[in-house]
Amino acid sequence: MFSSTLLPSVYLLLNSISTNGAVAIEHPSEVPVYNDLAYQRYNINIAIGTPPQSFSLLFDTGSTDVWVPQANSSGCALNCPPGFDFDPTASSSLVRTNVPFDARYGLTPDLAVIGQYYNDSISVSGLPAIANAQFAVGDLPSLLFVQGNRGIFGLGSRLSESVYLSPTSPHRGNLSSTYTPLWERVALASPSGEKKYSVWLNAQGARKGSVQFGGEDRGKYKGALAKVPLNLDPETGLLSGWNVNLTGVTRISTAASVKAGKKQLTPSNYSVDFTIDSGSPNMYVPTSLYEAIVQGLNATDIINGAPYVPCSLRSQATGFLDFDFSTRTKGQKAKIRVPLAEIVYPPSFPVTVPPVGDRDGKKMCYFGIVPNDGPVRLLGATFLRSAYIVFDAEHLELRMAQAKWGDLEGTKL
Repeated sequence: MFSSTLLPSVYLLLNSISTNGAVAIEHPSEVPVYNDLAYQRYNINIAIGTPPQSFSLLFDTGSTDVWVPQANSSGCALNCPPGFDFDPTASSSLVRTNVPFDARYGLTPDLAVIGQYYNDSISVSGLPAIANAQFAVGDLPSLLFVQGNRGIFGLGSRLSESVYLSPTSPHRGNLSSTYTPLWERVALASPSGEKKYSVWLNAQGARKGSVQFGGEDRGKYKGALAKVPLNLDPETGLLSGWNVNLTGVTRISTAASVKAGKKQLTPSNYSVDFTIDSGSPNMYVPTSLYEAIVQGLNATDIINGAPYVPCSLRSQATGFLDFDFSTRTKGQKAKIRVPLAEIVYPPSFPVTVPPVGDRDGKKMCYFGIVPNDGPVRLLGATFLRSAYIVFDAEHLELRMAQAKWGDLEGTKL
């Protein structure tokens, strides 16, 4: 999570959906992630300590640490709601580490959550508890509190842990001071015992998706999984994040409002590093690519942190964006097709920003691709909903295929 992923986790404002076999949580290591679309986030439930204290945390492949708020955080001071924070004194199994925690978030990591690391028993969404798991309790700043953020469940690598990465950490750059991430311990405790997890966010209008620790679910994707190699840290040669090379973007247009046909939006030699980040609601791409994507879509300038487009683009007949990635097989590409309707938010969403209208007063809709020429390039939830991805730390690769969505009958957006 680097940017506007820092958004609230209040209750879902969508209608429940009916489900079929593709949606049911059937595997022993598979748990739900809940779609809070109105606030642009996915949540996963955990319980910490003895007796357990429950939290619903941002599901974030773009960071590693798991943290929850401390009592009387500066963001709410004496007005923190009941059950908002973790109480270390209430857990009989807590172990203090005396290791400081200092996590930074944002496109220019300027938002800090500062606190302490602890070890305690943690259960992820009802799975068997992991004993002596490392997590942090931190001061929630006001920006996060007013947006409703209540902590983060990170699913990244050791090199993204605060203890290793933070400029204020006394152990900065010391690999021996890192710890086994919680997601990895859950995966190792799964039937396969493999250091991997699979993410299926489901469609934009779905109430929930899932994450499977240590395994994958053939019923949730189409075709075969393509093996996409991860880009490793150039200094250590180790896994630093879920980064891959995007090698091409093509727009397939079918609507009368956009010139019909197929248009390659990137040069033939295009190869740019992107982070696959479930904690980011949007895609953050170089301005040149953004401008090619929105050409002819009547997009506005950036308003409320994103462009807006006519809500008519939510029609399924509008068209698609094809995203290509290099694979381990020479001459083969992994392709994920994202409907434009999945990138355009429903009218008046997200609810954290005021509505936008055109000159005639018609509502415009928030578009989930944002230009950014900084060093951070992200493929967030507006991409991930169309993909089924296996995040494999053992084989240093992502395996991806087109997602097979669940039944959305009855969902209204």
